[in-house]
Amino acid sequence: MDGFENAFALLLDGRGGARPLTLEETRSWRASDGMLWVHLPPDLPDLPRVLEAVFRLPPQVREPLLADTGRVRIDVLNENELVLLLLHPDSTPPDASSPRQLRAWMTADRCVTVAPTSQHAIVAVREQLAHGRGPRGTDLFLAFATTAISTAALRTSELDDTLSGLETRFEARRDDTADVPGDLRRLRRTLVEQRRFVSLVRDAILRVSLLTVEWVHAQQRELRQMAERAGGALKEMDALVERARILHEDIKARQDARSQRILYMLTIISGVFLPLSFITGLLGVNLGGIPGRHWRGSFLLLVLVLVVLAAAEWRALRRRELV
Repeated sequence: MDGFENAFALLLDGRGGARPLTLEETRSWRASDGMLWVHLPPDLPDLPRVLEAVFRLPPQVREPLLADTGRVRIDVLNENELVLLLLHPDSTPPDASSPRQLRAWMTADRCVTVAPTSQHAIVAVREQLAHGRGPRGTDLFLAFATTAISTAALRTSELDDTLSGLETRFEARRDDTADVPGDLRRLRRTLVEQRRFVSLVRDAILRVSLLTVEWVHAQQRELRQMAERAGGALKEMDALVERARILHEDIKARQDARSQRILYMLTIISGVFLPLSFITGLLGVNLGGIPGRHWRGSFLLLVLVLVVLAAAEWRALRRRELV
């Protein structure tokens, strides 16, 4: 689109392809021309004015498109218009400068999306249209949902491989497994975020499938299939989260056992040296009458007595299987 960096407009041809339009051409667009998809980045200068003046969107449409929320939101404006707010996992947590949402206003013949142009859903659907394998019209939402679920499936496979590697390193008891707890903490955070994303995608599909909008109702079968795929992906994520939890418990149990062994050995050592320390402390007082102070062999005799006492204590502990 002229003058708008990272923004674009595509006119779908109804056969899986699309051709780009300029800003002037979008102003003269008519519903009979075909499905129009206009994409605007959220950092576009004066975006509210653009939505109002250029695309003539009413306030009830502009406000949701400019809103920021941490959940899925679907508003039915009338029997033909939807406003969708979906979360995507390929950016940082939402804030004023870095939104992670895909916001869309959709009708039977027009769609306006507000999201980072580099967002995977936008890039993937745009590439599909460029190769003639994209949506044909009102199934644009299905294309976004399919891309999101496919991305989640690939990400789930990557996380599964990462978790399997951590499990293998832990079970192998190698010396270089000291970084496993840190890697597992990062992986568990990623799993929680990914599971939330899959859950939100599934909720969005289910909510859209329950709408009575006519052009949405025509896609009920595809929406049900997508919801089932999302449900399956959610179960896989739950399984990964459970495996990560079990691995965390195993690591914690091993760390606790190691700490207990160390404390036990320190207790044994303290027990062995306690009588020896008592004797040497008693003989080290600065008072007269210490036995053997005038005999030159008294020190060696004391050392021998301490060694024998330590050996006897150690043998007694061994007989009781304490060490």
